[in-house]
Amino acid sequence: MIEGLDRALAQFDITPKDISLYEMAFTHASYTNEHLDEQDYDRLEFLGDSILDMVIGDFVYQFYPKADSGILSKMRSALVEGRTLTDFSEKSFGFDVLVRYSVGEKGNVRFHHHINEDVLEAFIGAVYLDQGYSFVRNLLYKIYAPLIPTALDRATRNDSKSRLQELLSSNIDYVVVATENINTENVSYIVEARVGTAVLGIGRGHNQKEAEINSAQDALQKRVGGK
Repeated sequence: MIEGLDRALAQFDITPKDISLYEMAFTHASYTNEHLDEQDYDRLEFLGDSILDMVIGDFVYQFYPKADSGILSKMRSALVEGRTLTDFSEKSFGFDVLVRYSVGEKGNVRFHHHINEDVLEAFIGAVYLDQGYSFVRNLLYKIYAPLIPTALDRATRNDSKSRLQELLSSNIDYVVVATENINTENVSYIVEARVGTAVLGIGRGHNQKEAEINSAQDALQKRVGGK
């Protein structure tokens, strides 16, 4: 068993029926290149991503009975965005220290934030297969209960590009001005929101989309502050 995996499962009151599912959830593809009898988390990630979308969609549907489908979709997207999943994985559950990598890939651990997001989704897939739908739904409710009431605010923030466009009559360009921590797994983007040569706002993000949203949010805050 992966060292520490028993403690990770215990925090969710999971008594595993098939421990190999959880070991798979924490196995990066690079590890399987050196251990040909092992399977990586790729398929479990696909399953967990689908389950997460469905369950969180159910939660916001129940919690916001007057919201239309467009708003519900935005709220769901805001709750399952990569940064949130990475924070859960690394800061809340300590999943990052459980992931099995190849010897060479271990040296790139500082770039693995995106992988830790994937691992959380794979873990959700493993829990579903091992414990069933009701268990994984209850687990996700415990995790997300503090965030669901903030879903509308999160969705509004993530819709900042549309809000900024509504305020301006000119076309807005989102320009990547720098990237950091580049490797095959993770890139940090810095984006400027511009009209012509005028810089309206600057944002940093785990991916280009997040950086664009943050730059639009920065522009909105500056615009309000300037009134």
